Amino acid sequence: NIIERSRLSMSKILNCKASEIIFTSGGSESNNIVLKGILSKGDHLITSTYEHPSILSLAKQMENEGIEITLIKPNKNGTIDSDKIESAIKQNTKLISIMYVNNELGTINPIQAIGDIAHKHNILFHSDAVQFIGKEKLDAANLKIDFLSMGAHKFYGPKGIGALYCKNGVIFKPLIDGGGQEVTLRSGTLPV
Repeated sequence: NIIERSRLSMSKILNCKASEIIFTSGGSESNNIVLKGILSKGDHLITSTYEHPSILSLAKQMENEGIEITLIKPNKNGTIDSDKIESAIKQNTKLISIMYVNNELGTINPIQAIGDIAHKHNILFHSDAVQFIGKEKLDAANLKIDFLSMGAHKFYGPKGIGALYCKNGVIFKPLIDGGGQEVTLRSGTLPV
């Protein structure tokens, strides 16, 4: 009951369905779930040079496994230009992953514009929103975003708990197999 009340509470904060919230151990696990669950050999990922290590380190590893990576540099204002994202799109682009707010600069990326581009090209879009949640209102129902990573300790929750917003209907391979918790997408007993 506590978990389902928490799921409902998170869905109200994000303006999404409770079924679109998957609890994890934090932002790093949520980021890994998306990249490892979506990308396969031959796919193309667009991300930025100033992402969290849970994206950049994994991207380097995935490049060695046959996944093509394009890293977009921030502009002089510290944000990612959406036109650079669009010009980097290729036939095999499967996922765009751009952080909502940079954890070192505090700059807010144009997530709505990037989401529009991803949607226009039928590409899945993920944002690491660990630094954003709780700072400003976020409306997942009206953003063209498929995945959103969160870490509870950034908005006064306990460490070691996070969540992943996953738009209903998006299918990906689970990172952890087991007892089928979190709609079989993230097995393991949750830390109530």
